[in-house]
Amino acid sequence: MLLCVALGAGVVGYVMIEARREGRGEFWTPEGEELIAGARRRGEQVRSRGEQLGRSAAQRTQALRERRRSASTAPSAQDDAPGEYPAAS
Repeated sequence: MLLCVALGAGVVGYVMIEARREGRGEFWTPEGEELIAGARRRGEQVRSRGEQLGRSAAQRTQALRERRRSASTAPSAQDDAPGEYPAAS
């Protein structure tokens, strides 16, 4: 099995070297290059959008933390001890 793999790799390498010598070294067709370029552009768009979503999520989290801090430091309307209920009026 290893002999077959090595022989196959040798044949592919030989054909690739000969094609390069003859000037046919371009790997991608123009359509293939356009597909690759489109995939790269789309990847950049996805990365950019992900960063925007991450920043907005961080901002929302920060706003929630600040709101919780301000709510916990504000005096509560009910200053009774835990477990005690206010008298009914």
